[in-house]
Amino acid sequence: MSFLSDFRTMVLGILLESFPFILFGVVISALLQTFISDQTLQRWVPKKTIPGILFGCLLGIVFPLCECGIIPVVHRLIRKGMPPYIGLVFMVAGPIINPIVFTSTFVAFRAHPEMAIARMVLAFLTAAIIGLWAARGVRNSALRSPVTPTTTPVTPSKKSPKRPLPTKTPKAAALKNKWHETLEHAAIEMFDVGKFLVLGATVTALLQTVVSKKWLLTLSDGDFTPHLFMMGLSYILSICSTADAFVGATFIPGFSLGSVLAFLVFGAMLDIKSTMMLLKVFRVKTVVTVMLISAAVVLLGSVAFDQLYSYL
Repeated sequence: MSFLSDFRTMVLGILLESFPFILFGVVISALLQTFISDQTLQRWVPKKTIPGILFGCLLGIVFPLCECGIIPVVHRLIRKGMPPYIGLVFMVAGPIINPIVFTSTFVAFRAHPEMAIARMVLAFLTAAIIGLWAARGVRNSALRSPVTPTTTPVTPSKKSPKRPLPTKTPKAAALKNKWHETLEHAAIEMFDVGKFLVLGATVTALLQTVVSKKWLLTLSDGDFTPHLFMMGLSYILSICSTADAFVGATFIPGFSLGSVLAFLVFGAMLDIKSTMMLLKVFRVKTVVTVMLISAAVVLLGSVAFDQLYSYL
């Protein structure tokens, strides 16, 4: 009975703390999906490499999409002419470098507010390195299907009958349709995000209540073992970036801040569901390279954070 009580309390605590951020993120994502056109975003894309990488890293500040909705959006942008390297940078940085995730991380780590800043910095560094590699090595050939022009000129046939011009939809009806589309998108995304959140909260609570504390503590020792374990755990749990901070905070003080930082950064960039979605856009070689670069930079960065924190 004590086990069930602890398990229930931990699951409900994670869900209740993270739900407001999940709801807000889903609403913002749905509004952007419906009311902001891809053509409008494309006009803002810089033409040069370095400004393009900075643009991709910081785009999440203006458009705070979580990893659940960002990949389809970037896919459409690439199909409309966005350079693939900027799309990759936005895919890995956008779910972390945005005000919603910063706020949720700050709230989850009230006793360690530096974690919110460290998460943004490490995510920016990782995304920038991926962008520098992708600017040279990732072209349209890295996509699953080649990019073709979205519109092609059509020569009208003299024999074809004239079709009546479509009547314009009244503004009120068009706005009503957009709001219906927004609610539908929000409901679908809330369901997709919610099931992963519940799964992540359940597995985390089981780890905290069922798994032997001594076994977990053995994984928390060493220079690289706790960081690698937390990175692998974040990949498997596949928790939305707007809620994973509340899950990661439950591993303190058993694990070091650096290993929890690795959990927060790597899992938000790449997890099971985002990998499956990436493979629909990019070829296997490109996705594997992105995963290796992300893992190396996050591992080294989180270990360096531990060393710096212990020194200070």
